[in-house]
Amino acid sequence: MKRTELPRPRIAVSACLLGLPVRFDGGHKQDRFIHDTLSKVAELTPLCPEQLAGMPTPRPTIQLRDTPAGVRLVQSNDPGIDHTDRMREVAEAQARRLDGQIAGLIVQRKSPSCGMERVPVSRGKGLPAVRTGVGMFVRHFAERCPLVPIEEEGRLNDPVLRENFLERVYALDRWLHTAPEDVSAFIAFHASHKLNLLARGTDAYRTLGRIVAGVTRDTLAERRAAYIPRFMQTLGRKVTRGRHINVMQHVMGYFKQQLSPQDKAELLAVFESYRREETPLSTPLVLISHHLRQYPNDYLGSQHYLQPYPGELALRAQV
Repeated sequence: MKRTELPRPRIAVSACLLGLPVRFDGGHKQDRFIHDTLSKVAELTPLCPEQLAGMPTPRPTIQLRDTPAGVRLVQSNDPGIDHTDRMREVAEAQARRLDGQIAGLIVQRKSPSCGMERVPVSRGKGLPAVRTGVGMFVRHFAERCPLVPIEEEGRLNDPVLRENFLERVYALDRWLHTAPEDVSAFIAFHASHKLNLLARGTDAYRTLGRIVAGVTRDTLAERRAAYIPRFMQTLGRKVTRGRHINVMQHVMGYFKQQLSPQDKAELLAVFESYRREETPLSTPLVLISHHLRQYPNDYLGSQHYLQPYPGELALRAQV
């Protein structure tokens, strides 16, 4: 049975990364991958926390500043102008508005409102800033929407991080389209992500399977509530080449009886080439897909591991 394609996932994006002139200086920081490529396969929703907080454009710069009361979001040239509480309110309001509506959030790196890591924190005049901060909007938004994958545009230049982020985005989008009262849909969701989970190890797959089966929880609502945080946490783990090969060998087992000795040898040789980092992940997967077209398998056809996001993104040619 072929899996049904779902609508394009909705991803919230820092508005400046989409080319909107919302930065403090009235400019933008349009990102080519987000604007030119990702926009073709996902619905991108612009979001500017500073504007939502009532700050004008253009505007004085803001910064994170270490104070006796903790890290605060203040105006750079006048720390007495404090935006901390207002930004928290904005984050909480956007979390209420977007929870269950978006499958991902992409933010601008180093931003005192949006950066997800290593944001400069000022320690006052004459002291060097420390890069230990988290943007005030992202900090509070993440606390209230812990399922939503968040990534910075700079980190998305790393093929491995980009691959992992989008795998999680499309998985969460599928979850959001799973009817909460349909136990068969719940079971099917877990089954169709079996290979994605096995790529992170067998323990997580078994633990999640016990939740789906109702071994640890009673009602469907309780099982779903226990399942999805652990599922998203599991998908956040980096997949090694060795684990990818283990999964691909598992896939090969479903049609190896139909393969000629030469075809088997070719597949194993390509797996080894991938292990030695001589070829990207797309190379063995393309060959596997070729054999699956010749020898279709309903179970493998339902697995999102083989195509976790639209092929147009071509990310696996880079990892």
